[in-house]
Amino acid sequence: MIAKNGQPAEARLLFKPKRIIAVKNAGQNIEYTRGVDWEYKDGKLRLLPGSKAIFMTETALYPDSTKRSFPKQGGDRILFNEGSFFHEKQLAVTYKHKRNAWKGIIPKFQGENLPHSTELLKKKQSIHILLNGDSISAGANASGRSKAEPNLPDWGILISEKLKRHYYAEVKFTNTAVGGKNSKWGRDNVEELVLRHNPDLVIIAFGMNDGTGKMSPQAFKSNISEMIRQTREKNQKAEFILVSTMLPNPESFFTGTQPEFKKVLDELTGPGIVVVDMTEVHRELLKNKSYQDLTGNNINHPNDFLIRWYAQEIAGVLIDQEYGK
Repeated sequence: MIAKNGQPAEARLLFKPKRIIAVKNAGQNIEYTRGVDWEYKDGKLRLLPGSKAIFMTETALYPDSTKRSFPKQGGDRILFNEGSFFHEKQLAVTYKHKRNAWKGIIPKFQGENLPHSTELLKKKQSIHILLNGDSISAGANASGRSKAEPNLPDWGILISEKLKRHYYAEVKFTNTAVGGKNSKWGRDNVEELVLRHNPDLVIIAFGMNDGTGKMSPQAFKSNISEMIRQTREKNQKAEFILVSTMLPNPESFFTGTQPEFKKVLDELTGPGIVVVDMTEVHRELLKNKSYQDLTGNNINHPNDFLIRWYAQEIAGVLIDQEYGK
């Protein structure tokens, strides 16, 4: 919730609500009262005078001090903070909306393109899934990692737990992602990060730091391709989900070549290799939501809400809705 020019703090919901069920803090252990703390008016959730709900001012998002901030495009500064700082400033709204309101990418089961992984899951055999990437993959700013309620884990764990529940399969999950790294680091350290673990399914999710460093799409493609090549040299059955990155704050200098990577990832698809387009998912969300609604640090990390989108989009390519029917 952001207050601008002395006006009440407000924010847009992703969809037009048919009925708002609850407005809570992000920890989901404090509920706020309609007509006392908030109202929904003119397409926005708005805080009322004396509301106990947390909010931020627009001025606070653009501080004068260089402490905990980065340069802003066009001058001035933009607020930055890690840990649970932004999580604790956000609200969680539960509401009903009309069906099929989401116009973005809906994940489709990719069993025919990931036959080995699908077979292991359906036969309830042990499958080892490994996630390799940057801080977004490592779970930076997930409330669980920040030791804040409701303690949501990183999206890799969410995916593995969903697969366990859906298939009743034995799913081993390994996360070798490290914050601040890019695809070149992933390529140069593939032996330690991937090969020694001998996974069945590798989720590769780089791109944010590559884009900030203005890496060319072809160099990015080459790095990812080499990771795939070396992995398959050791295990021909290994399969891959390539994840294009979310977008950085467009007001920050972290913007770069991130939007260009999805196209070259598509060029790597084939038997045992699929792409999940989180770049477009994030772009679609930003049509109705502010960047602050979706971020854990206001620069380049997802919050709990966007972490769930990562989980459902990626898990969706592995979930056969007809399984067990």
